[in-house]
Amino acid sequence: MKRRVLLAGIGLSSIGVGAAFGSGAFTTVRADRSVELNVNSDDSAQIIFTQGSGVGADRLIGTDNSNAVNVIEFSRTDLNEQSTTTFEKALKIENNTDNSGDGLDLDFRVKETTEIGDGNVLDFRVEDSGHGSIVGGENENEFRLDATDSVETDIVIDLRDNDIGDGTEDNDLDSIEQVTFVVEAVDSGS
Repeated sequence: MKRRVLLAGIGLSSIGVGAAFGSGAFTTVRADRSVELNVNSDDSAQIIFTQGSGVGADRLIGTDNSNAVNVIEFSRTDLNEQSTTTFEKALKIENNTDNSGDGLDLDFRVKETTEIGDGNVLDFRVEDSGHGSIVGGENENEFRLDATDSVETDIVIDLRDNDIGDGTEDNDLDSIEQVTFVVEAVDSGS
């Protein structure tokens, strides 16, 4: 009987010591590494934005080269009030990752805001494939662009329930200062 009590005592004490000092495994590692990031102009970047082939795209899409990088500018002043205007194939988006040797498939979308999205004042659509709006939140309305593909997007400006405005109200066309394109590399097998 004493032997059992002794063995039980040794077992319980080893469990207590193990619980107090842990198993020697770790949960966090912190290491500093150097990283080099480069920014390219749009014509040599992994994603290239250019004017589409649609009628009037040259009057809608332009670039501002006054900064270190190109800025895409949407410019129209002759839109009808209380109407929806669609500029078909206005903006071309090209996956240029194959040029760098990576050859990545990409999922991309336009980040949704109060003014930007399906039914809002500004929308971006890919209609040729039947995809529709490419505006959405995380993992919503993403469009897959294979390594050497490009797509032309329609730009839809809906002023039926919205206003051109002076930029002070939500859902004003003038309150849109930037559009964010979200691009994520994906495994080509998925």
